[in-house]
Amino acid sequence: MLYLDAPADPPPGQPTRRLSLAVLGISIEEFCSSGGAAAVHTGAARIPMTATIEMAAQRRPGRPIRLGAWRTVAYEVALNGWRILRETVNDFSLWRLIEYPWATRALDLRRGDLVLDLGSGTSSFPHMLAKEGVDVVVLELDAERVRWQRDKRRATARPGDGRFFPLVASATHMPIRDGSVLRVAAISSLEHIPDDVAVGQELGRVLAHGGVAALTLPFTSSERTSFFAGIRKFVPVARNTFVQEGKPGSFFRFYTAEDLERVYARPGGLLMSPLAGFGRSILNGRYHETWLTRYWRRFVLKDLLLTLLVHPLEARFDRSDPLYVMFTLRKR
Repeated sequence: MLYLDAPADPPPGQPTRRLSLAVLGISIEEFCSSGGAAAVHTGAARIPMTATIEMAAQRRPGRPIRLGAWRTVAYEVALNGWRILRETVNDFSLWRLIEYPWATRALDLRRGDLVLDLGSGTSSFPHMLAKEGVDVVVLELDAERVRWQRDKRRATARPGDGRFFPLVASATHMPIRDGSVLRVAAISSLEHIPDDVAVGQELGRVLAHGGVAALTLPFTSSERTSFFAGIRKFVPVARNTFVQEGKPGSFFRFYTAEDLERVYARPGGLLMSPLAGFGRSILNGRYHETWLTRYWRRFVLKDLLLTLLVHPLEARFDRSDPLYVMFTLRKR
């Protein structure tokens, strides 16, 4: 586990340690041999260091990876056990069954590629990619969640998997070299970061020419005045922005199409794709944002059926606002 939010200039008398991650052929100085993790955090004190991560811009040959909804469920069972069919143990849900397959296609992944996954939390998505032979850098600010990712990797790693690098760092100040990343994924994560403008600037900075970022974010066509009305107490704190009462860290922001352009596309001169939505009048209006949300993490096979049967119909015929949109950003 790499802690990469330490100051670039160490105090007098303290060592400066340089970590480099060069793909293809990743080398990490001070890299621990067990579990693919380098720890620079001891007790309550972090060792001051500088860190540079470099990601080479070379495509390896191979067939495109396809991570369908069925395969996603199978991986979730393999990673977290059969119990997840009754009740999931992390953020795995109906939305993930839509987002994970889409993001995998949008990034046009092949075995040996490298993905920078932002705000991973306790998501299984980076582990699924690693099982497909993709190298993954997990970048997450919460150290406990990064520790969860590291431990999950150690428990489930198998020969032939891609390499896995969990990092404690902020998406608002990434320890990544300018123009060095070809593929970035941010699945339902950036809406929880208050300084989203800084994230947009960082995306433009780290993406290489020809690079692509696959993002999913909450959407509204106008102004959202409530969220989970009558179900959960979300308090508006700014336009289209809410926090859940009594739940620290529950910051949640909706975006208009103009917001997405302003925050994520324009700062880095990135080209935004058309928006694809999910969670409309049935999946959100009659399920997610209703009292039925009590079953949100239960009986995941029902979510598989909703993904395969209802989501395509909503996407084709329902013109109401989606709860989330999926889109790519490309650096020309």
